[in-house]
Amino acid sequence: MRLRGLWLMVLLLPIGLLAQDQAALQVHVVQRGENLFRIALQYGLSTDVLAAYNGITNSANIQVGQRLLIPSTATVVAVEGGALAPQDTDTTSPSSGEVIPEAITVPEGTAAIGPEFVHPVVRGETVYEIARQYGTTVNAIATLNALTDVTLIYVGQPLIIPGVSAPVVMSGLPAGITNLTVSPMVLVEGKTGQIHLAGQPNAIITGELLGKAIQLFPEDSGEGYVGWVGVPIFTEPGVYPMTLQVMLNGVSSPIQVNVQVVAGNYGNETIMLTPELQGLLTPVVEDAENSLLEGIISRVSPTRYFSGGMSLPAAASITSRFGTRRAYNGGGFDRYHSGVDFAGVPGTPIVAPAAGQVVMADTLNVRGRATVIDHGWGVYTGYWHQNEILVQVGDFVETGQVIGMIGSTGRVTGAHLHWELWVNGVAVDPMQWVQQSFG
Repeated sequence: MRLRGLWLMVLLLPIGLLAQDQAALQVHVVQRGENLFRIALQYGLSTDVLAAYNGITNSANIQVGQRLLIPSTATVVAVEGGALAPQDTDTTSPSSGEVIPEAITVPEGTAAIGPEFVHPVVRGETVYEIARQYGTTVNAIATLNALTDVTLIYVGQPLIIPGVSAPVVMSGLPAGITNLTVSPMVLVEGKTGQIHLAGQPNAIITGELLGKAIQLFPEDSGEGYVGWVGVPIFTEPGVYPMTLQVMLNGVSSPIQVNVQVVAGNYGNETIMLTPELQGLLTPVVEDAENSLLEGIISRVSPTRYFSGGMSLPAAASITSRFGTRRAYNGGGFDRYHSGVDFAGVPGTPIVAPAAGQVVMADTLNVRGRATVIDHGWGVYTGYWHQNEILVQVGDFVETGQVIGMIGSTGRVTGAHLHWELWVNGVAVDPMQWVQQSFG
């Protein structure tokens, strides 16, 4: 059975928040002579499902004594005549012809949670960092995973994350669509998620998450469609419905997926403005400038100019990161930092982190001398507080091209570059696009 990227264990669940009660955890300790196929058969699973659930990339490479996590939906299959008797838990989707696990029906008025979410450890990670990423504690992860020493984890080790569930597909995929993937499987407040659909060409795919529009575009290979979602800052942790609409061969078909959003766990900082700058905090000034900007970054260009990730826009140190809650002049922490600040002496070059077209080059009250680049497919970057702008509206720029100079114009306390990135009109962490490739 081919595993669909989203743990396509299709659960018929009510829309809304899912219950936080975890189902009982099953752990299988590998015995001498066992292989992944035999173990999967014992629990009525496929090898693909069991491998993905445990972060196993090579099904032939399991060790005696290794602990395998078993999905709570699995059922132990009786042994008959010394052989494992497979349980008939598979059903065929009439739309795609693929074999998927049988749907679980939940009584009306009740809530349930999908399979436990498993985080495969990557190189350099610590349990503390993983816990912070998902808004939980080191102790909670250690208890749930029976870790006696939280400093002893290994690359690829599957860690169950408490209170987090993998995305749940609410309906089968329509005809012509063979696979749906959301990456990462758990979205983070203020971060970008990627959606990928595999299927027939010439489809038009749109959607919505958290009230924000989604649009998917054909990949260069012609084998699928890709798009991005930005999770707005201040989004409350929880499970939210994401809807996609697939128009193919004149037929419109919906797909609904419940995705979990966790907190970004950003810090706080206090900013003190001089009296002459405090007037730039007023809603009248900010709203007018925000409206101007939103009118520019809300357009979605059908051409993608960038490929992969972004490079850094300046050779300077970072002084303030995205998402930090801000309080101005002793007020409340009711604002946030919508970009990344790079310290630099006036005149330090600013370079384009990816190819694109300049769609704004102007002087604003709050943002000072400002430039916005359209990178295509709903992705924009902005550069504030420049002393000098070296491009014009309509210019096409290449990666690494100098587009301006760091300065101290607008609402600032010193010379720096404020770098911002939007996905479908949502401000997200630009450094995520530096650290990983989107494509």
